[in-house]
Amino acid sequence: MGGLVVLKQSAIAVGLLFAAVGHVRADCADLSLVLATDASGSIDSGEFALQQEGYVGVFRSPRVQASLAAAGVVDIAVILWGDAEFAPQILPWRRLQSASDAERLAGLIDGRPRVVAGNTGIGRGVTTAIDMLQEPDRCGWRKLVNVSGDSIETLPPRPRPRLYMPLHTARERAVTAGISINALATETDDPNLSDWYRNHLITGPGAFVMVIGGFEDFGDAILEKPAREIAPPVLAAIKPAIWPDSARN
Repeated sequence: MGGLVVLKQSAIAVGLLFAAVGHVRADCADLSLVLATDASGSIDSGEFALQQEGYVGVFRSPRVQASLAAAGVVDIAVILWGDAEFAPQILPWRRLQSASDAERLAGLIDGRPRVVAGNTGIGRGVTTAIDMLQEPDRCGWRKLVNVSGDSIETLPPRPRPRLYMPLHTARERAVTAGISINALATETDDPNLSDWYRNHLITGPGAFVMVIGGFEDFGDAILEKPAREIAPPVLAAIKPAIWPDSARN
């Protein structure tokens, strides 16, 4: 009789465990993605508008909407980062489970004013993204930061430790937390930016840099990049990275 009681108790415990796992799976996002966009002083108003239009087009694209549906539950937040002395602008998490959800996110991005500027504080932008991905109630199986920019990190003349976060420190934190970082390099002024991003910014399994020669190509490239990132990992891994080579020709 004692053995039967133990078996019953074990069965109940196993049932509760599976119920708990099922609950976590139901609540967790399959992918939590932060779009961290350069809005520093190196980006003029026209270039900023092209970036913004590119992201609006992404979430109105049937291709990306299909990628969202294939990926399962996707949570997306948007950050506009600039000088480390400025708090990044944040568009909080949105859960995208349908084409209408993606359309609503596009509408929130469309025409959103920029209030950051100054130096290129990539470390502050990445740190803010990691903070969001590590919020106490944030649950996601894949955690990813998508950085786009046109220059390397610049150091403020008199950095304040409370505000300034070196990129290497933010990157190490991403490695420890299992957060991947991909990048889109706009090589308008710096033909070696993609190499700098590879050496100092991206991290994680399958991390990659896409390269474009100017902001006029931003819309097409940014359509390719999120579609690849949002896709389930197996599909994303086998898809060729065509932009880094073609952009140079």
